[in-house]
Amino acid sequence: MMKKASIKLLLASSAILFANSVSADTTICYKKDWTSPSTIEKTKLDGGVCKGELSLIDMKKNGWKLKDIKITSSDKGLNYQYVLTTDEIIKVDNKAALNTKNKRPLSFKQMKTKITNVTNNSATINIGNLRVGQSGIIVREYEDGQKLIISNAYVTKTSQNNSQIKLIAFNDLKQEAIPTSKTKVQENDTLILNYMYDKSLLITPSQDAFQVARAKFRYNTFLHSDIFAAKLKTIREPLPSKTTIQDFAIEQNLGTIFFIIKNRAYVVDSKTFALLDSYTLAYNYLDTEKMPFYTRIEGIEEAPFDGILKSITELSFLKDIFGDDERSEEEILLEGEMKKDEIVTKNDMYNDYYKSILGLK
Repeated sequence: MMKKASIKLLLASSAILFANSVSADTTICYKKDWTSPSTIEKTKLDGGVCKGELSLIDMKKNGWKLKDIKITSSDKGLNYQYVLTTDEIIKVDNKAALNTKNKRPLSFKQMKTKITNVTNNSATINIGNLRVGQSGIIVREYEDGQKLIISNAYVTKTSQNNSQIKLIAFNDLKQEAIPTSKTKVQENDTLILNYMYDKSLLITPSQDAFQVARAKFRYNTFLHSDIFAAKLKTIREPLPSKTTIQDFAIEQNLGTIFFIIKNRAYVVDSKTFALLDSYTLAYNYLDTEKMPFYTRIEGIEEAPFDGILKSITELSFLKDIFGDDERSEEEILLEGEMKKDEIVTKNDMYNDYYKSILGLK
């Protein structure tokens, strides 16, 4: 009894700390057991600032920005949880990005160029026809040959001959034991565009999709799924949110994320989560799809937080402790067939979930 009480106390304390860490400019709204995904954005949401009176569309009209979305399945439908903020976030219209007419083909190779017209948070480069959201790093080169990364940057506007970039802090390699440089970006510093674009995270619904994608993009190095699965076990999140995916990719120094949805590969910039391009994949997704291999880990269940802290209902996305999984990486990747009706249901969930994360719904 003492052990169970201690666990409940620990969970409650963690939940309260999480709730208190949410700033005044951030709120979490949710909707449980919703059966009509096409109407969710117009539906009045519960919790947070929404309080059952405002929809996602209403919140956006009031100046709130969507920071993250989490969708989980329930017995009666789907549970939606939205993290909204008034703070500035990188916002790119991914639906508009699908129109690649008159744009140069996306390159995964790094491109170096000098920057000009530098202000506090912007600059210009002499490369045009880029993708909005395409990112890179700003490097200072010293006379003795030493180099220092001083900023991240991403494309905000582009024309035929040049592009405007926005400067943002370089926080990719966080290490409190190492001093942080306060060097400011200057004229003629170097932008390395498409930094680490050939190092990628691959999210697929099946082994077939995994193999076809790796064959099509054979010049990209894809981090193995087991490493991502281990991360999901650690944070107790079987279906990763946008923030989880993005933070993991940045931690692993990966420049791009590939999402395979039905028979298309969507390539996303890790730092901006901007959709850079999409490609058709030749495989029969109707016959072969399963749940994504990195989520097929035994013993993953949602935590029963409703019974512990009913007053903090927005914390229902926290997960229970993962069970041990002693399978090899090939067993996790290749095994685990499902029944036909289960495949159809979970494929729909997979496709809808990642379309929502990418802003394509």
